[in-house]
Amino acid sequence: MITSILMPLGQELATPRVFDATLWLARELKAQVQAVYVRPDPDTAASMIPEMIAAAGVTREAIEREGRQAASAAEARFAEWRDRNGGFVKPSEDKRACWSANWHEHVGEFEPIVTRFGRLSDFIILPRPAADEIVAQRCFDAAVFGTGRPSLLVGDTLPANLTDNILIAWNGSLEASRAVFGAMPLLRLAKRVTIFTALEYETEAVDLDDLAASLRARGIHTPEVVFPSGERSTGAALVMAAETQEATLIVMGAYTHSRMREAFLGGVTRHLIAHAPVPLLMSH
Repeated sequence: MITSILMPLGQELATPRVFDATLWLARELKAQVQAVYVRPDPDTAASMIPEMIAAAGVTREAIEREGRQAASAAEARFAEWRDRNGGFVKPSEDKRACWSANWHEHVGEFEPIVTRFGRLSDFIILPRPAADEIVAQRCFDAAVFGTGRPSLLVGDTLPANLTDNILIAWNGSLEASRAVFGAMPLLRLAKRVTIFTALEYETEAVDLDDLAASLRARGIHTPEVVFPSGERSTGAALVMAAETQEATLIVMGAYTHSRMREAFLGGVTRHLIAHAPVPLLMSH
């Protein structure tokens, strides 16, 4: 079975760590990478240009020309990266072949394009969005909340082995369940699995014994359980647990309390995006 990895590309998205994480995951899972480059629609972009800027010579034609040039340069960098690291253009019939990667270019808005291809993928890899990175935030919203697929969010730090020690943030919710079972191919590779759960949750909702039994039945190393210490918030306690346990990846559900941007993310989700010491695998 071929594992499909979506790597959305465009402004703010093609970070070195995203490429590194994609390469690591593709090699481990012998996966097929679909790099989808999103180029802005020149008509839409031109219609949003203030008159002052348009008067300075920024035209629809200029926008389209620059967009094509940026896409061409990005495709060349992608091809060089794939070829340098031994990737195939198409899945190979040779069982020893490790991974493949293909390039796709689409014109339009990030949200519908990432959602469309993300729903057909096993994993999505993207950078953790900073507060001032609008494109990265839009891609994050579409991937995590629009696709139903696990999204690997990569920051500035990437462990040498993502599956060396996986920390599961568990509260018995639908989101947490989707994250855990979406991460199953990675959990099976893990040398160590640790469950983190907050004391504020009811025992029936957390069902730690059931989770541990389900993981063991799938051949995953028996998990340890970590509870937060002190008076920290759940998000801060989870960050500390990841540091103390020397986790290499955090698997967690992503939560929303409102579809309005000011209150879009739950507190734990928002805190981990800003402060997690390792990559996050999130599902909603």
